[in-house]
Amino acid sequence: MRNPAIAILLSVIFMAPDPAARAAVSAPPPDSLYARMGGKSVVTQLVNDTIDQVVADHRLNQSFTDVNIRHVKDMLVEQICELGNGGCVYSGDPMREVHAGHHISESEFYGLVELLRRNMDRLGVQLRERNELLALLAPMKRDVVDVPAPPRAASKVAKP
Repeated sequence: MRNPAIAILLSVIFMAPDPAARAAVSAPPPDSLYARMGGKSVVTQLVNDTIDQVVADHRLNQSFTDVNIRHVKDMLVEQICELGNGGCVYSGDPMREVHAGHHISESEFYGLVELLRRNMDRLGVQLRERNELLALLAPMKRDVVDVPAPPRAASKVAKP
């Protein structure tokens, strides 16, 4: 072929897996929590709305200072998808590591939970699914609330 760009494009097209096959592998089971909640569109809207409301609330937003909000949203969507058997794999850092040193209070934690509950209801997520998701998220509280920062390594000072 004379045009290398076309050759590369054709090789990518013919070597790439069939889009239908990719969709089948990543599609959540129809009875999964993720699917019953409404799938990607509802979970994404849920996360976007909830995080936006937390960031706008001076009582809840202290741990979001200097944080990449888009990344937080993306990771939370991934995490809910994985927890809800939606075919995703959470690629973020462990919860304890992410929240260490942020001094998140129980009040802030429960404030976010309340917004999450309201938004699920507003988006039409049924009570059974709301309760299932909250039950999956609840154990994370111990890795979010008042997690101390890891101790700093003692600096080694050379002695004369």
